[in-house]
Amino acid sequence: MNEKELNRALRTGLPSGVFLLYGSDRYLVERYASLIVDRAVKGDKTFNYERVDGAKIDFDHLYDSILTLPMMAERRAVMLDDPDIDKLSAGDLDKLLQILNDAVEPTVFIIAIKQNEFLPKKSSRCRKLLEAVDRLGIAAELGERSAADLAAFVMKRCAAAGCTISRENADWLVSKTTGELIAVQNETDKLIAFTQSGEVSREAVDRLVSATVEAEVFSLSKAILARDYAKAQGILSALLYLREPAVNILYVLSMSFVDLSRARAAISAGVETSKAAADFGYKGREFAMRNAFRDCRKLPQQFLRRALEVLARADFELKSSGNDEKIVLQKTITELFLLLGEERA
Repeated sequence: MNEKELNRALRTGLPSGVFLLYGSDRYLVERYASLIVDRAVKGDKTFNYERVDGAKIDFDHLYDSILTLPMMAERRAVMLDDPDIDKLSAGDLDKLLQILNDAVEPTVFIIAIKQNEFLPKKSSRCRKLLEAVDRLGIAAELGERSAADLAAFVMKRCAAAGCTISRENADWLVSKTTGELIAVQNETDKLIAFTQSGEVSREAVDRLVSATVEAEVFSLSKAILARDYAKAQGILSALLYLREPAVNILYVLSMSFVDLSRARAAISAGVETSKAAADFGYKGREFAMRNAFRDCRKLPQQFLRRALEVLARADFELKSSGNDEKIVLQKTITELFLLLGEERA
């Protein structure tokens, strides 16, 4: 099921049984996992909630925890946090499936897959788990929301805080962010705090939600990876029209590919996102590493290496040749698309 169907299921009553949450938006997975825990276990969670680290699962302990009765409460919740299902041995997968079969009320069992890949169409292990949860409980894929859904989220959040915002201004706010729910929520909360009550104006959005070059170039890199040539060139033209220096555009675009390359190397080495972010010095920018982990998984290391070479040559050309900056950037983007085409072939 998708996010809307999960919302509908949760509205019908208290959560019970087994939940599997996965998808491309880690924040949504974390948000719904926390929501299910909060609804299952009211108040103090000291005795009736346990988080089990998915990176090092003690299956005997997990089984005991699932069968433990709640203490002076209606329900108990256990979360298996970010297991890598594809790396489980056949025996360990069987143990997990057996635990699913034995998990009964009053325990709520949540499997929340955040950074690790979960691809049921490609992986027989993931498919087995998904089929088991579909039979026993609720499995929900939580992908990135569309721009229209994000605008609706902005309007609803403003209304709940005693403010109003027009659909046009909500769309404008969303367009000035990276398009992730957490970024949209943060900017909305900033506007609510500023406005306090009444209408959130276009002037307030323009004043408080500055479309940074990072956000715009992030959209540019996403368009490149999505192989949307027209959109990529359109974003580039808009940045140049706003007189953003070509060297700044190229720097941020290069750093986004550096992020992807580092994430790809970390995944190959079996390093988790949080450790990679710490090792590479992403303090305060952990979101960039999370995004890179999400976006790099289908990109070969060879493509990323060659892409960085293209970007390095463009940097040298911008700084030394005196060539037309717009042409240099357009050519660079075209070369990146050609590299993607070669990798696909």
